[in-house]
Amino acid sequence: MIKALYEIGKIHEKNYDETQQLTEDLGTKYTATITINVETKNGSLIYTGCSMEKKKDVNYLYRKTPSARFDPYSLTLKPAKHGPERIIDRFIKYCEVHKGKLISDIEKVLKENREVIIRDIEVAAKNCDKNERYFVTVVISGRYVGEIEEFRKIFLGEVQKLPKSRAGTCFICGKETEVGAKVSDILKFATIDQPGFAYRMNKKSHDITMPLCSECFAKLALGKKIADEKLTLNFYGSCDSYDSRVYVLPRFFGERIEKHHRFAQNTLAAFDSLTNTFKGENGRYEKFERKIVAKLGKEETYSTLNFVFFMKARKKDEVKLYLNIQDVPPSRLKMINFAATSIENELKSLGSPYIKFETLWKVFKGYSQLQKKATDKNPVPPSDFLKCMQAMFKGFRINLDPYKKAALRYIHSFKMNADEKERKNLFFERGNIVAMGYFLNRLNNLHEGGRLDLSKSKSEILKDFFELYPDFFKNDELKLTFIIGMIHSIFVDIQESQGYTGTADQRIKGYRMKPDDFKEHLSYMKSKFKYYLTKIKDASHVEFMKRLFEIAGEYQLKAGMKWKSSITDLNYAFLCGEASKRLLMSSNENKKEIEDREV
Repeated sequence: MIKALYEIGKIHEKNYDETQQLTEDLGTKYTATITINVETKNGSLIYTGCSMEKKKDVNYLYRKTPSARFDPYSLTLKPAKHGPERIIDRFIKYCEVHKGKLISDIEKVLKENREVIIRDIEVAAKNCDKNERYFVTVVISGRYVGEIEEFRKIFLGEVQKLPKSRAGTCFICGKETEVGAKVSDILKFATIDQPGFAYRMNKKSHDITMPLCSECFAKLALGKKIADEKLTLNFYGSCDSYDSRVYVLPRFFGERIEKHHRFAQNTLAAFDSLTNTFKGENGRYEKFERKIVAKLGKEETYSTLNFVFFMKARKKDEVKLYLNIQDVPPSRLKMINFAATSIENELKSLGSPYIKFETLWKVFKGYSQLQKKATDKNPVPPSDFLKCMQAMFKGFRINLDPYKKAALRYIHSFKMNADEKERKNLFFERGNIVAMGYFLNRLNNLHEGGRLDLSKSKSEILKDFFELYPDFFKNDELKLTFIIGMIHSIFVDIQESQGYTGTADQRIKGYRMKPDDFKEHLSYMKSKFKYYLTKIKDASHVEFMKRLFEIAGEYQLKAGMKWKSSITDLNYAFLCGEASKRLLMSSNENKKEIEDREV
């Protein structure tokens, strides 16, 4: 990751002036600017008031200073706990430390008008929207600090000054030179022990502090700046304290710098065009989802991509890195999209479920955790979720057992705890979860798939469906529990439509049914259905249910008495059946075939 950021900075250093290479992003929340306006009148500077404006595409010369340092790097600051008083005092300290004609005049203005400026900032701050944050800067005769050479020189001199300078080996370029700055001065990660964070970390010879020379410091800082501004996507799991994000970092191979430069420009331009439609009103990218992966897979402007999942603490510099998926080629992204699109096409008749990373997050996070208040939510990504994402992007074999168990827990908790409004989404939630399971399995055994021919008889459609997903329906007992799940879902719909408060959902034991439980549940639904017959007005619905019970009976005979499948597999097949209640409703099996069977 450090190497990727350094390369991005190296490639683009000619596109940014020196100060822009070392400035930091103010953050997505800081969209409002309070300007302290200073004008020249009769040869001297005067204070003309404060004004509120939207953040502009200008160089504010912002970089956060170390906590032990009171004077800032420039006359741009975010508000502190102590309010505007702290900002003005720090601006005055800046002017005291850095002498010069213009700066001395600004110091005089700030000191003479300190109380007025503080009050004006407080008044302007009240005009901020509820979800908007502001920062404060000084504007001199309409010019921002980044446009004035005096401030630019001070900024460069302070930021490039190596703290505790000493002779040593630069962690990135490996040269014996003067070092002092550290990687942690730029990448303020609380967790750096994840694979791929720092190349050469496995070598005992390196300096654990990862010192940098001034040149590598500037390039790494620029790479981080570009990543924050252009290559960062939001992800699921944000809460009151943390924002969940993903870096999408391109890697380039070869030795020709000019070729690198051309590739980089194309890549960043491609990223801009691909992600513009996913930007929110604040101009930042939104969720990292499969539709973005699909578009990234179409690009050939990079060799590979790194996907870095991390949590950024709000109002702090702390960042926790959870997963770095290294060197994913465009071809793998195409495979992911191919598998997802195939599954969606195959299941279109079941309600058009979607393959989304959100589904994977929900299942492994758990329904009860997702329902907690934002202040109580645990932002840490589940380990099974991270393993699944790693396997998906790297092409490793995915262990479906943890997903099946988590899916069963999620749906059971949803059924038992969701309110009436949420329960209306059960059909879609369940469909998306089952579709995700098929998708993960398809990545293990990538093949073409196919659309079902719904003009066939019900038995033939079922047979074709089982052949599409053979790993889920390996034997007759799994096929039987799938059919029982179909009947169960339709049966619950009938009970709910007739006003029953207690439905068959109370009988499935939290998706921990054993073989005898499935057999008993099928018998229960058969006997109850005879009672409901008189209340079902549509005769075709009656015949449809009768035929399903017939098919279930056929598979029950084939399954025999001794079942060998695991409890998890049996219940997951049942869940798949629930999500597939529409599968046979479009069958063109005619009435004559039904009548012939009844005879």
